[in-house]
Amino acid sequence: MAQACPVNFISVDNTASRIVSALTAAVVIVAVGFNWPWLLGLLLIDLFVRLHGNKRYSPLYRTAATLKALLALPSRPVDSAAKKVAGHFGLVFIGALTAALLLHWDDTATVIALVFIACLLMDVTLDFCVGCKVYHLYRFVTEMRKRSW
Repeated sequence: MAQACPVNFISVDNTASRIVSALTAAVVIVAVGFNWPWLLGLLLIDLFVRLHGNKRYSPLYRTAATLKALLALPSRPVDSAAKKVAGHFGLVFIGALTAALLLHWDDTATVIALVFIACLLMDVTLDFCVGCKVYHLYRFVTEMRKRSW
């Protein structure tokens, strides 16, 4: 089965998205480093607003757009579906990380944070979308299950 990203024919600015990923990684590092689950709660709200509301109301997106303009970085439109899938995974990571911090499961929180930060930094540095890869795996498994029935 050929690898495929979800497609919805709506574009987002990949440059701004990668800046948001860098900012998100920084917020996660600070939140875990200082054991501030409330900061992760704010991050969860921000991500939820970007995914299900209007990104203009997201402080991280606005910061990223401002940094992009100040640095005169070019826009690079990409399909938004893969970014949405990755965003939903981000909601799960941030929710699990918040719960781990609130329950004082420090080792679990550290592992979750490291995996999440690694995913974010792969997007920032390598433009490698983990959401696309997971989506491909999901599609592969569902196709195999259909064929086995």
